[in-house]
Amino acid sequence: MFGYWDALYFIYAFIIGLLISYLLMKWAEKASVGTRKEGDGSKIYISGEDQDKVIPQFEHLQGYFTGRHVMWGFIRGINKMFLTFRREHTGLLTDYVSYLLITVAIVLGAMVIWG
Repeated sequence: MFGYWDALYFIYAFIIGLLISYLLMKWAEKASVGTRKEGDGSKIYISGEDQDKVIPQFEHLQGYFTGRHVMWGFIRGINKMFLTFRREHTGLLTDYVSYLLITVAIVLGAMVIWG
């Protein structure tokens, strides 16, 4: 009904995927400025900020890069949706199970109607 599975094709696809990912990794290493490999070893370079560079009047922030700093523009862009999700996040397992059941009911209803 769905064809057959051949292990040899799987191995070919796996090897081709490994080759593509290796070439992509080498291209990214050559093209990126994300990591320095000089001096004390690899150092993080996040959002154009150098950990070793001291910004005047912001010396207390040296070396502190949290997710809130990196994701600031993204969070600001989707602020309404982010606040809605934050309100809905109660931490109660029963709420999450009810969301799952509602989603499954909607998907099954769509499958029954449109087949």
